[in-house]
Amino acid sequence: MDFGSIVESVRDKITSIIDSLSEKLSELLETNKKLVFLIAGLALALLICMLLLLIAISGSDKKKKQKVLPTPIVLEVEEPVIPDGPKLPKDYNISRPAKDKWTEDEAKEWFTIPGENEVDSLSSSNDKIIKDILEAAP
Repeated sequence: MDFGSIVESVRDKITSIIDSLSEKLSELLETNKKLVFLIAGLALALLICMLLLLIAISGSDKKKKQKVLPTPIVLEVEEPVIPDGPKLPKDYNISRPAKDKWTEDEAKEWFTIPGENEVDSLSSSNDKIIKDILEAAP
């Protein structure tokens, strides 16, 4: 057998198969157009899904390769520095001993007897607080 005759016979068979498929497809298209478009649409959707899947797989491989942890940076830790406090004069005392009673001189210097206006103002503010508490009670 000759190599050319084998190629010729294969070419004839392929052309006959293609011709028969095209005739059957044209007959199907004439008789049932919805079915042909449905099959074509499903094939197209399947092709698009496969392409998206391939893109997703290839993209995930790149992401996996790019996930390299950075080298940790070690900072030197020093002893914390406590700032100096405020500068106070030598004779300044932060606290003093508490006395049980004021002397008469201290009372005259620091205590003022409240007037009628101050007592009324204090009384009204106390009444308002009591009223607010009683209104909130169930």
